[in-house]
Amino acid sequence: MNLEDTELSIQFYHYVADIVGSEEVVKTRRRIFIALDNVMESANSKCISSGSKAEGLDLIGSDYDQMFVCKNVGVYESIHDADLSHGVTLLMETTDTKPGFTKLRAVNPSDAYVSLRNKRYETVERSLFVSSKLFLESFLQSQQNVQTNVHIKIHGPSVSPSDESYDVTHCFRSKKWIGPATPWISRSCTWPDYALTQSIVQYGVLFLPVGCKGSVCEDLEWRISFSVAERQLIFSFSHTQLLCYALMKILLKDIIRYKHDDLICSYFLKTIMFWLCEESAAHQWRPEMFFKCFMSCLQRLIYCVEYETCLHYFIPDNNLFEGRFLFEHQNALLETLCKIYHSPWNYIFRSATFENYRKAHKNSFSSNLRVSSLTCLKYTYMFFPSVQSSISFKQILIRMANQPEKNIATHLLSITALQLIPDVLNLRERNKSSYKQYQIMLRYFKTGVYSSSVEAWALLASLFYKCGRYRECIKILNYSLSKCTGDNILITGSLNNDIVVQSSFQDLKQTLGLFLACKHFILCEVIMIEPYNLLPRELAPLIKERISRVIMFPPVVYMNVLQFLCLHHLGDSSGKVVALRDIELTIRERYHISETEYYLTLANKCLSIVKSRI
Repeated sequence: MNLEDTELSIQFYHYVADIVGSEEVVKTRRRIFIALDNVMESANSKCISSGSKAEGLDLIGSDYDQMFVCKNVGVYESIHDADLSHGVTLLMETTDTKPGFTKLRAVNPSDAYVSLRNKRYETVERSLFVSSKLFLESFLQSQQNVQTNVHIKIHGPSVSPSDESYDVTHCFRSKKWIGPATPWISRSCTWPDYALTQSIVQYGVLFLPVGCKGSVCEDLEWRISFSVAERQLIFSFSHTQLLCYALMKILLKDIIRYKHDDLICSYFLKTIMFWLCEESAAHQWRPEMFFKCFMSCLQRLIYCVEYETCLHYFIPDNNLFEGRFLFEHQNALLETLCKIYHSPWNYIFRSATFENYRKAHKNSFSSNLRVSSLTCLKYTYMFFPSVQSSISFKQILIRMANQPEKNIATHLLSITALQLIPDVLNLRERNKSSYKQYQIMLRYFKTGVYSSSVEAWALLASLFYKCGRYRECIKILNYSLSKCTGDNILITGSLNNDIVVQSSFQDLKQTLGLFLACKHFILCEVIMIEPYNLLPRELAPLIKERISRVIMFPPVVYMNVLQFLCLHHLGDSSGKVVALRDIELTIRERYHISETEYYLTLANKCLSIVKSRI
């Protein structure tokens, strides 16, 4: 192919953008996670979303990481810089560690013991060091205590569920830029610009609980992380740069990793992209030069593998490829990369990502399929059930009011309102306090309608059922069920919507806006949170078999079950037969039921409970 063919490059640029995401879609994804970070913040920790999804890329297999920065712990290079009045003070010790890693020594052992006693430490030559290994193991244990029936494991410096759908990391922060990375500040005169550089420096760096593999002191070492800086750098990418990065990740996932396992990881690609952006002029990264830019990225990767050199972007003394390859593995990897370089079209369009897109396009009636921000919305539903225990609705309301993206703020606020309802509910009280709770819940229901009208009505119907108002409950359920049609999009924690569904959502979003599209066309689970105040007593046996403190019902199944129970209490035998038939049909047709074992099992258990009352 002629690399100078500008027309072909522009066509290929738009083709990749349909698969990866337009500039508007990428920005929406980023704003969703930034808003989520603001809501997840607590008095003790600050949440930071990272990984490909938070960067704006949502390819199949893209990772999502949540980092919680401990606010009561400060890390410093020198005792002279330390603020001893602020919580636990830790000092970096890098004399016998590899570049990019450090040990963390407590300045005041007694204070450190009190604050970190559950995070663990080790004493070395009368000095108290926070052990990254024990810290991580303690965090794993605390997570297992919360989610007793979910298998959670250590994954690098993080803990994650067995499906590795996301990682959670607890880490420390130094608010000051560190010495080993100081040369980076003045290294480049082009990219990043002065304002971005200063913003990165002013934030500082993070410390993650994982040591250098094979090091004598591996269990005591912490990795110096520039995740926040890296996210800011990627946010500054032009769309051409971002699509080049995404295309490299597609080749890594679909081709390179298939043949060579984890010999190359996405972090290496990110590092290479940073160096190329710094070394080249911004005007070179244009759509009409897209294919040439991509080939430059691929060429640099080949060079790095050939010479076993991939220098850390902020700390070049840390060669990420040092000792990475065995000779035969290096040669095999080089052979694969060279084949891709000499026949790029052949490999790109035969990758699983591109083949799936072509098949979807062939089987679709739409002439313009493109991805959307839909799959990133699932994280707002996944993590909000864990928010209400530590953050008040008033705090969330204040934070959302300061969000620049009002559509996203409204959407997140309404989800929060739905999840907070059980916290204010105590149906055993029959006094002024009960009336006050009822009024608060109604406000929450009204707010919740903005994100998921069907779920909000389903929860309101549950309240009427618990109060014995069965006829009113049936009216609400009939209305809600009438809103559940084949045009709705089911969004769940296991969401992996195909590009046809994503394209439909993008059309709706552009026409109606984010929260109206969510309100009228998105269906999500009906969520019951411990202590399950809104859960019908007939479904109480499900509590014993739950996998966490949250029970998530397929929406249509739950509403049909609730309707059956209302008819049962009203003594309507013929109505019960019709309701049972509807439940069986819903399960048989998998109507708005996610194709995962959890939801199918739960639906069948609900059916068994209903059948026992015929």
